[in-house]
Amino acid sequence: MTATLSRLPSGTVVDGWHVSRELGNGGFAVVYLVEKNGKPYALKVARHREASGDDKQTHARMVREATTLLMLNHPNIIRHRGYGYAETGNMYVALEYVDGWTLAEWKERKHPTIHEILRVFVKLASALSYMHERGVLHRDLKLVNVLIRKSDGEPIIIDFGCATYSMAEDLTEEGLPPGTERFRAPEQFKFLREHKNEHRARYAFKVADEIFALGVMLYELLTDPRPAENRPRIAPNNPLMPPPPVRRVNPRIPLALSELVERILSRDPSQRPVDTEALRRELEEHLERSGAEYMVPAHAPSEQWSSESSGVGGPPGVPSNGPTLPKRASRVLAAGAALVMALTAAVTFWRVSGDVPSPIPDHSAPPMTSPLDMSLPSPAPIVLPPATDVGQKEGSTVKMTTPEVPIQERRTRVRNKVSAAECAGLSLVAALAAGCPSSQIRPESFTCPAGAALAMEDHLHWETGDRFTLVIDDRHNKEGRVWFTPGSDVVGVVPKDNLYGKQREVAPTGTRFYGKVYYLSDKMGRADGPALVVRYDRVKLPGQDEHPICFVVEGRSYGFKDGRVEASNYLSGRVVDRWP
Repeated sequence: MTATLSRLPSGTVVDGWHVSRELGNGGFAVVYLVEKNGKPYALKVARHREASGDDKQTHARMVREATTLLMLNHPNIIRHRGYGYAETGNMYVALEYVDGWTLAEWKERKHPTIHEILRVFVKLASALSYMHERGVLHRDLKLVNVLIRKSDGEPIIIDFGCATYSMAEDLTEEGLPPGTERFRAPEQFKFLREHKNEHRARYAFKVADEIFALGVMLYELLTDPRPAENRPRIAPNNPLMPPPPVRRVNPRIPLALSELVERILSRDPSQRPVDTEALRRELEEHLERSGAEYMVPAHAPSEQWSSESSGVGGPPGVPSNGPTLPKRASRVLAAGAALVMALTAAVTFWRVSGDVPSPIPDHSAPPMTSPLDMSLPSPAPIVLPPATDVGQKEGSTVKMTTPEVPIQERRTRVRNKVSAAECAGLSLVAALAAGCPSSQIRPESFTCPAGAALAMEDHLHWETGDRFTLVIDDRHNKEGRVWFTPGSDVVGVVPKDNLYGKQREVAPTGTRFYGKVYYLSDKMGRADGPALVVRYDRVKLPGQDEHPICFVVEGRSYGFKDGRVEASNYLSGRVVDRWP
């Protein structure tokens, strides 16, 4: 069986999609411009098929991307138009085709005003708020993953290959989820340093990480005259030095906006806007209050020459074949180059010290980025609903098409027929098809795998029904209540006190439980039952190797807000052979 995808030549037909040409390719998928019924679409085809020895799990990524896109219907998010399998057996996802520029290209070609840039970011924050309400995290926001449509200037978020959603199986085998290093929040690298000796520790990606990535994008558009140019830059997440304020780099930027960007890029996540809806409101407030100082291009067009005319490769500010840069731009570039050299040396020392691994090149990313390419394990099978004829990809451009029956209309029709109580019993995809809100989808039922059952019996000496007490998430204090986000990863720990009976011997102090948070809302007919559900599937006793387990904690809630549930952080759970 062929392990990888052979390129599809022009003229190939895949399920009625006529291939015109290749738009782009990376380590996980190849994207083609295709035509169907006289309209252009984009066809994203996984490099591997399900049973082809796919060590990067590109098939699993494609299944997850298709499932994620089924959850979304927003004017500023790429639209799903179908999925299926090529003759080779490789899965594909069809997307709308957007005829536009990447965000960086738009900045250089159109010389937008500060007001126009803010308008774009208000819409991006609105789209992210919509995603987050549905439990979806993009996890790879960057300048090349946003397109500005030429026809109307609307921003479109693309490439959901790294995305995840509430209750999705964890595909990542490394400490950090897949993504691009430059746009990672600083706390991700801090996590790696603090857990470098725990090979199974996993960082729980949060909305705060998404907000930081959006802040990096805004920072670069406001401070960099040529963001699409491939050249060294100061890393906004540098562990030794935060980036200089926007206004210090570019005096054109109003002070209030500069201060907002500085807060978005704060090293302390609690200092950033609390969520993307709050960020949208702040950006919109700046937009509404903007005066004459917002109506000028973020950079003078004379500063935004292309790399050909700016003489890239020569001394900063001194083009090799063209006029001299303005004096202020020359000074900024020269100072920036010196700072880059100093920081490069510092970061090299930081990496060599062993705190953070060097990035692994991801050939699906453009040359200017250096993402960490994480390998992915096989997910649990996901059954997708029947394909619909409803096409685009990362880094290319896309024209809107309207399906015969809008997705939202179809969901509304079904939602009228499905009660909240019925939503409680549905699987993920069935609940999506029925139009149930993502916050009301119950955790999937499961039977404990044979390997976990054997490990608990033979190695841990645990029996079904044994109850152990632990701190649910060791990032928070044992006492008090915590707001838990469904779908997030948690690491529980057994504290020093309150060990009773059998737990002292088989789950002693320091035992660490690795799992994921779910919840059952009171709108699902569970008003008098447990609301918080945490499923732990791995455990590590002090001085021992990790073992697979089936351990569930259920607790009452004290409130629901913004897709989160408030519950105690110190509860008891039980060993199970199935759930519920």
